[in-house]
Amino acid sequence: MKLVVCVIVDQNLEAILLNEQTPNRGYWFPYDEVKTGETRTLAAQRIANKICPSDIELLSVLKVRCGDVLPYLPNIQTFYLFKKLVNGSKPQGNNSLWMTVDQMKLAVRNLELLGLEPYTIFQNILERQRAHGWNDLTIGRDLFEEPFLQFIECKQLDSNNQPAGTPQEQLISSAKFDNKIQERVFKEFYSYTYPSEYMSLRTFSEIMDNKLSTIEKTKMQAYFRAFDTQQNSYLTYTEYLLGLAAMDPNTSHGGTPAELRCRYIFRFYNIKNNGHLSIEEFRDLHGNVQNLKAGKPNGDLPAYSEVLPVFNSFNLQENSYLTLNDFLSSVGQLKYRGTSVLFRLPTYTKDLLRVNKRFTNIKGDNQYDENHNEINYEIADHCVTLKKSGLLHRVESLRTMSYNAQFSTTTEEAMKNLPRSSSEEIFDCRTIATDIQEMLRTFEKADLTKEAFTWPSNAISTLGRSILTLCREVREIIRCEARCLKLSSPCYILGDIHGNYQDLLCFEKCLWRATPLLSPASFLFLGDYVDRGIYGLEVIMYLLATKLQCPKKVYLLRGNHEIRKIQQVFSFYKECLTKFGEILGKEVWEGINSVFDVLPFAAVIDDKILCLHGGIPSPNSCPDDFVSMVNDIPVPLSEPEIGSQLAWEIMWNDPFSLDTNTATQLPMNMVNGFFNNTRRSTGKYFTNEALVTFLEKNNFTHVIRAHEVQQVGFKVQLGGRLLTVFSSSHYCGGTNEAATVFVDSFKLRLIRLDAR
Repeated sequence: MKLVVCVIVDQNLEAILLNEQTPNRGYWFPYDEVKTGETRTLAAQRIANKICPSDIELLSVLKVRCGDVLPYLPNIQTFYLFKKLVNGSKPQGNNSLWMTVDQMKLAVRNLELLGLEPYTIFQNILERQRAHGWNDLTIGRDLFEEPFLQFIECKQLDSNNQPAGTPQEQLISSAKFDNKIQERVFKEFYSYTYPSEYMSLRTFSEIMDNKLSTIEKTKMQAYFRAFDTQQNSYLTYTEYLLGLAAMDPNTSHGGTPAELRCRYIFRFYNIKNNGHLSIEEFRDLHGNVQNLKAGKPNGDLPAYSEVLPVFNSFNLQENSYLTLNDFLSSVGQLKYRGTSVLFRLPTYTKDLLRVNKRFTNIKGDNQYDENHNEINYEIADHCVTLKKSGLLHRVESLRTMSYNAQFSTTTEEAMKNLPRSSSEEIFDCRTIATDIQEMLRTFEKADLTKEAFTWPSNAISTLGRSILTLCREVREIIRCEARCLKLSSPCYILGDIHGNYQDLLCFEKCLWRATPLLSPASFLFLGDYVDRGIYGLEVIMYLLATKLQCPKKVYLLRGNHEIRKIQQVFSFYKECLTKFGEILGKEVWEGINSVFDVLPFAAVIDDKILCLHGGIPSPNSCPDDFVSMVNDIPVPLSEPEIGSQLAWEIMWNDPFSLDTNTATQLPMNMVNGFFNNTRRSTGKYFTNEALVTFLEKNNFTHVIRAHEVQQVGFKVQLGGRLLTVFSSSHYCGGTNEAATVFVDSFKLRLIRLDAR
């Protein structure tokens, strides 16, 4: 049990606000534990005495607030204690800030407070003081209510395929925010704002960090302004929920949802927040519409000479302003088009919801394996047909199939009303991922115009631009993932591929012929996709396209060759320039490396099997919990050697054993089982003793890594608790085989690939 205490004094009308000891989270109240044998009231008095002089007279406890709103948040009670200074004493306190009511009002205006409670409650107290005096301050202990989840009904579409109900309900229905998604938004919101019930700009920036692209993050204040429908400078849970619904890709840009979305768009560009757009503000809006429609989100804004005729089409002059009503009317009557591309998340909201990492002991919101009652299965709304070879042949919607043959009369109506699922959309829709996959199939086959595994000369420019688009889209998916992934078995684990596209195709035919979507297992790649081999570009194209198509089935970690300086020394940089030319080649190379910059560094399967590219880190680079420290590695990270010693060691470290290092003896200056890796001239060796210590400290049972070629594709090392897997045969002209590890049914199964 922890307590949060607010101490109010009447001397100069000041209130104490203490930093929560979390950087950039605004001012709040101090945390402290209730001691054994101590009542909560006595504990509150003790905390008050700790932060104020002992000669302050305690008058009363105004409000007791229980904070166990959500199961994973700390159980905190908030006490508002009133004290009166005597003998002109001045309150003191460590890391504390005392404010008058005017100073607190200014802090609200400058978005410095974590939430509005200190200001609103203090104002309430001052009003009571003026009305009743200090002796009557215990009146009305219920200053504010506990937050609780109130669902907004997500209704089915009507006969015209339009949502029904209030405007809020229509927006929620259009975004497909059912009760389960609303509950997850609620948990996310309060995990970031806790113990406040309001979201500040700083907190909003934290919570939106994994939802917006790097470019869009520079517009965080504009997004916050759009969400702040009441213009209170702080968001409630409902405002946050509706703002996400307005941005969701599902949300229609027609009817009532479109009108609500346009209101958000208007506030986004209305920098002065005064209800009318100037031509400068409209230029930003119109320029973004044009750039997004042209596929150039980073494009320059149009000249004023181009914007002015469009602005005048609203029956305005250059010095006039565009009001919200005129904007809504023009968009609604289709006089101004293109706003549907604005104010959108890159992917579905439900895939971006995260509990704040302050509560790292709590299992992820989207993992319900500990409580099977929370799992809600539904029938996928499609049927997949495979060829005898295992290849995907076609996908049919259940709604369009013959109901007499496939469904009983009791289920016919239910199947007709089945909502379209994302998996059917993945199969059916033309995306950059499917375009890339078709290009690769053409690349693999010989025809009258080219040999197998070559690119037609007339396809190079289109290919390069497609890769750049692919990189932009998949980067936004990957950067939302944790730096240390949490996966569940069954899972295939593949090591270094190093540009060996033929072996990658062999693995496809053996393990995921009909796409990873139809496999019960997920697929984890441990890094080193490029360099050494001649098809590094094709390998990474294949993997990124598959990741974009199957984001919850395919996972990519970063290896030591996913670094620009290494690629310039080896072959991938030169490969891009050779295939695309100097200018486009550098663009493609940089685009791919921008994805490498956000790749995770580790994964844990079933909370027990640690997977990474190189090896375990030394205690110097990882003194605390491994998962927490890896999750704190900066995103993006373009130069790991400079930006994170922990990331560098994960990518470069090797196990040490005498049978493979006969020329190397354990040095006298070894520290905690780690010493310099002289073979690579960077990173460290770690011994069996170091591995055992690391596993016990982090409650892991095994480590699976890549990074070193093995003759049969794998090696079991260090007492059987470390496995090295290598998935590229005939590496650098050698005779080695390729292998994979299959984690399933509490077994680590080693599978060798016959790639002859």
